[in-house]
Amino acid sequence: MKPPSTSSDPHGIADVCLVLEGTYPYVQGGVSSWVHQIITEMPDLTFAIFYLGSTREQASRRRYDIPSNVVVLEEVFLFEPLPDEALAPGKISAALKGEFYAALESVYLGTEPSARIEAFWQTLAQLEKIEAAGAEFTFGNLCRDHEAWQLLLKGCGEGGLLNESFIDFFWTLRYMHLPVWIALSARHRMPRARMYHSISTGYAGLMGAIAARRADAPYLITEHGLYTKERIAEISQATWIYDPPNRYLDLHSGLSPFKQLWINLFTFLGHVSYSSAQATIALFGGNHKLQQEFGADPARLAAIPNGIDPTRFDAARRKRETRLAAGFGGRIVIGFIGRVVPIKDVKTLIRAAGIVTAREPRAIFHIIGPTEENPEYYEECRLMAKLAGLEKKLLFLGSKNIREIIDTLDVCVLTSISEGLPLIILECYAAGVPCVCTDVGACRELIYGRTAEDKAIGPAGYLTGIGSPADTADALLRAIASPENVLKLGAAGRTRVERHYRQDEIMGIYRRYYTDHTWAGPQRITTGGNT
Repeated sequence: MKPPSTSSDPHGIADVCLVLEGTYPYVQGGVSSWVHQIITEMPDLTFAIFYLGSTREQASRRRYDIPSNVVVLEEVFLFEPLPDEALAPGKISAALKGEFYAALESVYLGTEPSARIEAFWQTLAQLEKIEAAGAEFTFGNLCRDHEAWQLLLKGCGEGGLLNESFIDFFWTLRYMHLPVWIALSARHRMPRARMYHSISTGYAGLMGAIAARRADAPYLITEHGLYTKERIAEISQATWIYDPPNRYLDLHSGLSPFKQLWINLFTFLGHVSYSSAQATIALFGGNHKLQQEFGADPARLAAIPNGIDPTRFDAARRKRETRLAAGFGGRIVIGFIGRVVPIKDVKTLIRAAGIVTAREPRAIFHIIGPTEENPEYYEECRLMAKLAGLEKKLLFLGSKNIREIIDTLDVCVLTSISEGLPLIILECYAAGVPCVCTDVGACRELIYGRTAEDKAIGPAGYLTGIGSPADTADALLRAIASPENVLKLGAAGRTRVERHYRQDEIMGIYRRYYTDHTWAGPQRITTGGNT
């Protein structure tokens, strides 16, 4: 059941609209935990949620109870089949159609990002003009209009794709544009709010930019990871994007042209998102360079880390310390807490587990987190562990309440190929659990400290290289060399959290963004409320 669709405000305007892609409330942990934290820590503010998901089936079960201050939850599914009427071309005058395709051509064939962004807004304005005239433009128009075919042929030639199959080119573009079209078609369903906050670029960033522009409202982006970077990494390894057997590779990227098309799309969505936001927040300053490379204005960048309330883990910390004071006992529990998906690189962890358990028989690995997001990858991991003879040494436990199981862990391990500032590391630190993690995102400063004062606290674990089972195994064996070492590393983590990652301070910063909109300043895009 959806929460109420109106707020206590007589005009039905929420204080903040969170624009989310594939996360809260249907995926547990990570970004979703952060979103839930934001909402529950500010009960006096009203929130609307605009959720963009893949298919309705994947959003069949909520992982969080929706707080009462969420007054709207609007859902859009980007890869659901379109109804037949949407696949048939709509009736539209030649003049309106010509204006629309002229603007669209500038989006696709333009060379300067700023000009392409302006052309995108002109294209959207033309779409609004068509609707205002009582005409209808559908996805079928994009697939069947003569003007669309002419643009397709032009793009194929100017994009250097004449040596590729035109049929493959057409179907790749059609599949690429389907989620964009579904998202744009849902723009009228965006909840009304005093400001809009997207928790990524991509489709969510696009819709946040559109909603803020239409409402003449402030627009904020927070990136936990870097969406464009993660999509490039995913697409580079993707098997669902067609690769011709005798493909011509992009000499710069080493990728086939069809994969490059997808990367170009997400890069452009990032440009639209960044250029529209009055502020873009990263979890740590190290991401600012890449954000600028992907189109962000350095003058609009800020860094705000994640935060937690460490006192919530006091009981778990005391229980662990008492247990470890008596030694490891019969087993040493190494925990992975996260989604079982490729970006977490669980396969590297499984290989590392084989090395560790061969050298330390007491070691046992608990894989804690949801497995249903990518069932195929989970099955591959499960089979891999079985073939390695690790069935009794590496257990997939599914989703668990972190506070109920964290005291059972001796060490936490993350083998991710990309991260922002993992909230799970802060939670482990609060309970005195040291961490071994790949050198990605903010993990280096979490392990060793950021400032001179922070570094003086000492290491709270060890860093490893990406995709290196041997490196991961070595770091884990060093961490569990003795109960005393585990306690020492864990104590440093607890101190680091208490001094530099307190939830009340972090929430105070976001509260100011939400209630005092002067940060948007003169950079606001003023459109008269309609685009």
